[in-house]
Amino acid sequence: MPYQFQCPREGCSFELRCDADHEAARLARAHARVSHRSRIAPADLNRWLERVEAA
Repeated sequence: MPYQFQCPREGCSFELRCDADHEAARLARAHARVSHRSRIAPADLNRWLERVEAA
């Protein structure tokens, strides 16, 4: 099942979709580190990583 992540930061338009939750989490953490020079807490990542239905 695909997973989706949208960056919650104001003014940031980063979005991703991945088939594996671990890959989506890795890319979301990398985005936060590179683009925002911050980290995402595991609880926040679990809340922001959304499961979506495959079309």
